[in-house]
Amino acid sequence: MKTIQPIRKPWAGTMTGRERFNRQMHYQPVDRCFNMEFGYWKENFQLWPLFYENGITNNAEADVFFAFDKFAAVGGSVWMNPPFEEKEVGRNGNKIVLINSDGLMAEVLASGKDTIPHYLKSSVTTPEDWKRVKEEHFDRNAPAGRSTWPSSRPSTRRIATIPWGCTAAP
Repeated sequence: MKTIQPIRKPWAGTMTGRERFNRQMHYQPVDRCFNMEFGYWKENFQLWPLFYENGITNNAEADVFFAFDKFAAVGGSVWMNPPFEEKEVGRNGNKIVLINSDGLMAEVLASGKDTIPHYLKSSVTTPEDWKRVKEEHFDRNAPAGRSTWPSSRPSTRRIATIPWGCTAAP
């Protein structure tokens, strides 16, 4: 992995990132807000001189470069399970109309360029829609939502503390 030299110092604070995170998650006062960026489109790394002149090629490197607060997550299947089938439903000039994995109808650029989609319609507009979507796409017992970690057996169950402040039950 290459070494990225930050262009500025991290924001000053009187707490560690872990202390700040834990206090925020428990609605307690913190010394400052969390400093982060939600990410850049792929094209930005080739188009913006600040990135390509400093060898920054992805969001993880940009986070180090700008000295943002560390952000990490323990994941799994925590959203729609199973997701909606992604499919193209039409074309409109230089745009594709599709249904995404969240069941939203959206218009995106046919060129494949990253951009914020123009959402046209939701799969949930009535209470009956929500009931159907909940039954079909929020199945807590679906195989993708089940843990396969060996330590999830009751005899070895423990709480693991993740350095960033989250706790997870493996």
